[in-house]
Amino acid sequence: MQPLIKKSLKRLLYSGYLTLAAWGLLEIAYRYQWIDFYATELRYLNPEAALRANSGKSRILLLGDSFSAQPHSYVDTLRDSLPGLDIINAAVPGTGILEAAIIGADKTNRFPPDVLLYQVYAGNDLWDIRKSCASPKISLARKLYWLLSDYSLALRYLNYSLGQFKSRIGKSVEKQELKRDIPFSAALYSKRERLLLQAEPGLLRHSILAEGARGRDLERWLGEMDRIIAALPARTQRIVLLVLPHCVQVNDYYGNNLEALGAEPFGPEILQAPYPFLQRIQAHYAGQPRVSVFSPLPVFQQNDSTGHRLYYANDPHLNPAGHQLLGQVLQAYLERL
Repeated sequence: MQPLIKKSLKRLLYSGYLTLAAWGLLEIAYRYQWIDFYATELRYLNPEAALRANSGKSRILLLGDSFSAQPHSYVDTLRDSLPGLDIINAAVPGTGILEAAIIGADKTNRFPPDVLLYQVYAGNDLWDIRKSCASPKISLARKLYWLLSDYSLALRYLNYSLGQFKSRIGKSVEKQELKRDIPFSAALYSKRERLLLQAEPGLLRHSILAEGARGRDLERWLGEMDRIIAALPARTQRIVLLVLPHCVQVNDYYGNNLEALGAEPFGPEILQAPYPFLQRIQAHYAGQPRVSVFSPLPVFQQNDSTGHRLYYANDPHLNPAGHQLLGQVLQAYLERL
């Protein structure tokens, strides 16, 4: 019996060694972008003409997350209204500043921009830096993944790829029905958002107000952003940080809905147009003339109302009306630079 046990242990150790070696190799390959891990997304989000490196036009390179990484978004409005510019949309769903530093390094080499447009999201960009793993409502397996994914970007990429595969075969956790004009329902709301609120009920409040540990996470975010800016080519004369608000910052309709899902109660300070998350970014870059910080929150607050919502009722992303408005105000802002 003992030889059989020893043989099984050896096989287990060998399998573990191979797994760690493969994981380590993938981590290195991802961090150095030995291959373009997001080539499919780049082709999907950009017309072929824009991807030609020598079009002769001035170029905007866009980095961001799922708010920007969709085929019909505010980017369409920019392309239609700014035909003299090439706009390269290198946004990727589910990514944050840590991935953006890697994606940006690769894409700025391939498409040196005159303007870097970086889309920031107050809702979960700090979560992307550090996950909360203390809640008893979260499974041990998920906590382990979250803990490891704070250090392994390859693991995040594998999880993202699995999500994309599930979406293609109709097994996605998030249903497309959520992104339709249907009434709010706590049972129907985005499962991912509900999960984040179970893990950290105060996530939105603490992130928006840059409180406590989330304030320290914002300091790390700023350090990562500094490194992205420092690595830009000399050609890049403007950096625009587009700070998108969470829907709870727009009006009480969204705040009440999120509280019904288990979010920590929001006070009136959550609706401030100049809010700490934004103000900290503005203050950090106040002495850098080529860096501009743009917040569409005041315009969103003025234009979102019953019968004309800018966000989906059961998903915190912008709906078509929100994207159209964002494209219009961002176009006007870019033309003033």
